[in-house]
Amino acid sequence: MSKLAVIFQKILSKGIFVLVDNHEVIVGGALFDVSLSWKMLNDILIISDSASDIARYCDLNISKAAVALNLISSLPYYPFQDIPLWEGVNKIHPFCVLKYGKKQQFEEFKVWMPPELSNDVELTLHNIRERFFGLLRNHTKSYANISADLSGGVDSAAIAYVLKAYYADIKLYHAKTDSKWNSDSKWAAMIANDMNVSLNLLPSIGVSGRRFETDMPYSGLTLPDSPVFWADTEGYVEKIVNFNENYGDSVHFIGVGGDELFTPTPAYAWSVVRQNRMRSLSFGFQYCLLTRTSFLQGVSNLMNNTSFKEALKTEIDIGFGYAKSRRKESVLDWFGKITIPAWLAKDYHVPCYQIAMKTLNEISGGLDSDRSKHQALESLLFQRRLLSQLNVIYGSRLTWLAPFLDSKIIESALSIPMRYHLKSGMTKPMLYQATKGIVPREVFTRGFKGDYSTFLYKGYKESVKKNIHFVRDFKVVELGIVDPDILVSELSMPTALHNRIEAFERLSAVERWLHNAMSYPS
Repeated sequence: MSKLAVIFQKILSKGIFVLVDNHEVIVGGALFDVSLSWKMLNDILIISDSASDIARYCDLNISKAAVALNLISSLPYYPFQDIPLWEGVNKIHPFCVLKYGKKQQFEEFKVWMPPELSNDVELTLHNIRERFFGLLRNHTKSYANISADLSGGVDSAAIAYVLKAYYADIKLYHAKTDSKWNSDSKWAAMIANDMNVSLNLLPSIGVSGRRFETDMPYSGLTLPDSPVFWADTEGYVEKIVNFNENYGDSVHFIGVGGDELFTPTPAYAWSVVRQNRMRSLSFGFQYCLLTRTSFLQGVSNLMNNTSFKEALKTEIDIGFGYAKSRRKESVLDWFGKITIPAWLAKDYHVPCYQIAMKTLNEISGGLDSDRSKHQALESLLFQRRLLSQLNVIYGSRLTWLAPFLDSKIIESALSIPMRYHLKSGMTKPMLYQATKGIVPREVFTRGFKGDYSTFLYKGYKESVKKNIHFVRDFKVVELGIVDPDILVSELSMPTALHNRIEAFERLSAVERWLHNAMSYPS
């Protein structure tokens, strides 16, 4: 049964599978999809890939503590962002299934583990190439209308070139850049011209984004299970949907997942040191020189073996004021510093701390013992949720696909040792090797990546001007989760610090979800 569960997890893209024999029942969903929720009601198991549907069916209340925890943007995505926002709803952890067996009770069972490192990189790259090309080839046969993003970056370009190789009539969409210093639009135009495909230009992300909207309904009056943290691209997404005229027979490809699989994660040096053993000393010395870190501090960071759970418990204690900081923050840590927003009401500090520690105690450790692989898996889980939300909100009009989130491609890419992802003058060398002959080398050697921060600051200032007099009408204030006086004081500050903007962007996303959830019909 467990082996069957692994197979079903990998071949399923959405939905639920149920396996039954005489002695046990196993229920699960697609690999990397963490939307599966369940609840016992009068001895009946209710299970769905929508926690909101379960909440409506069972008439459940919103969990204020979970909402409050979602306001802390500095918490790592795993394991906290999968906490249900409804009281009494349970969520199945990543890579697990729900099992009812001889003990006559439900328990989670992990059926997938990250792959071991492979020494046969050539075979691994061959497998990635075959799977990547095969996926895109098959999808061009399944849909009448094919479209894709072309941001000007590597991942979207790789998808576009391979699609073009199998399907001549492809539509490419690009959001114009906000700044003259951003070269993404120039590169997108060059790539489209090289493919001999017209490029559909849409308003910039900054102009069409909704990152600071606090009460706008979601498209189709749909309520996602959790706040939409990609609202900066929501306007761009809706433009693509509105251009689609053939409902139900169209697919749009996005390049999410490519960065996680083919670009070194922040803790890459920590992983390289452990994967290269005898050459670790020379690599560590080079790393200190390149990052301008003192040798003693660099060695201390590289040799730090604090476990994920221990590190997370310490940082939560420090963040909530139960412990003092003992060491300097490093990019080689499992995650960054945890900071509690000043405007989070004091009454919710203890509930937030309790639910955070309870969630931490329920996991065995990180997603992998290797920090780089853990960070990649964590980000892939977030990207998978993004894809799920796209299909929940817009799926009735357009199917959204992300080839790099395919389980076989993920397994192959994660098995490549970290040192192969590093090559001077080239971005994502392993993806280049896997798509060689189809995607030009120039796509991988462009160097500087475009910046999109211009409208972030402008949007924040406009939102502050719009909302500062209506803060007391926010649902998070109505529920007592946010202190309005402190929030107004922060918004009144003349300097738009990045962490302040980031915190308010998170608050806006949570407030919007709460506004929609509290007015959603039963």
